[in-house]
Amino acid sequence: MATIVAPPADRKASERKFYSRMALFLVFLVLLGFGPSFYLRDIVPSYPRPNPTLPPTVILHGTVFTIWMALIIAQTQLISARKHEVHMRLGKAGMLFAILMIPVMYLTGVWQVARANQPPFTDPLTWSIVPLAVIVPFAALVWGGWANRRNVQTHKRLMLSAAVLVVMGPSIGRIPIAPPTLPGFTFQFLLGLALFIPLFVWDRRSQGHIHPATKFGFAMALTSEAIPLAVFWGKLPWASVAAHLPGVGA
Repeated sequence: MATIVAPPADRKASERKFYSRMALFLVFLVLLGFGPSFYLRDIVPSYPRPNPTLPPTVILHGTVFTIWMALIIAQTQLISARKHEVHMRLGKAGMLFAILMIPVMYLTGVWQVARANQPPFTDPLTWSIVPLAVIVPFAALVWGGWANRRNVQTHKRLMLSAAVLVVMGPSIGRIPIAPPTLPGFTFQFLLGLALFIPLFVWDRRSQGHIHPATKFGFAMALTSEAIPLAVFWGKLPWASVAAHLPGVGA
């Protein structure tokens, strides 16, 4: 049976559409998850677990990550428009911005202790493991994307994985899908991993196998969720560690 292979131009066009649509879908999830508590606060009804307060630190965090998602959209659109030189120049600025995001991610994780915006099945100190567990996987994916910027297929997958990583937990977690119990949280937390399914399907269609960068991205995402779940279900004493972290409760 003959295999029909799409012309290179068609494959590239399909690839541009895939990454562009994935970026737009992630932005949609951010708006869906954070619209009631951040972007459209006091305009639309809040979810059952809204942000109790919106201090300058939270506004800073929201602004930084909004700019990050805007950069992801801009980069995919530049590739779609075949403006590769501009894409590469913006990528350098994006890398510097990603470095800035690391301390913001940490400070957001420790500052939320004082705000006590955790679900009812845990306490503020223990809950801090959720945002903090994302930092190292995110840094690894962004650095890997930068280090492989000349390897287009690896670069795209790692950067998309980094975008998925910062969206899947916070955004999907705020949508009232499951009850705010530990089993409900676990289901909804793991549901975010489904965002990798389109990338798995794309890899099978375009490469004939799951690309190593996709596997690495999924492994990093799984790690960022496995650590908090181990803390919650195993009742590990993370709170005693978190209590001594710099900036906790500030």
